[in-house]
Amino acid sequence: MTVLHRDDGTTVIRFDMGEEIVSGIGDWCSDMGIEAAAIVAGIGMLSDITIGRYDGREYVKRTIDESSEILSLQGNVSIKEGEPFVHLHVSLADESFSAVGGHLFEGTVSMTIELVIIELNSSFVRTPTGGTFWKLEKR
Repeated sequence: MTVLHRDDGTTVIRFDMGEEIVSGIGDWCSDMGIEAAAIVAGIGMLSDITIGRYDGREYVKRTIDESSEILSLQGNVSIKEGEPFVHLHVSLADESFSAVGGHLFEGTVSMTIELVIIELNSSFVRTPTGGTFWKLEKR
């Protein structure tokens, strides 16, 4: 991971081949002391992807092994159980140009990912609501 630009709360980060995107963002936020952020744009390619869809009780997960183009990547960062929690949604296109998307649990960078993060001057926390869903609250 390389920070290409960081000024006035806006950061542009490049992730390189082989890096895990979700934990990489979380680790960077932890290192920087960031408790709230908006991930406003992400482009690049992922492989070894786990996405999910919340069905009202739990996440139904799907894995995608092959390299897929990111059509959209956005989300936020809050605090969950004392640590930065990265909540991302992704839309992906496969080699036949078919699209799929959902909550991004994990994915390995297969080419590069360029990401824009806006730090927020606030603090948000995730609180449990029962089951696997944790709602966003202002701390």
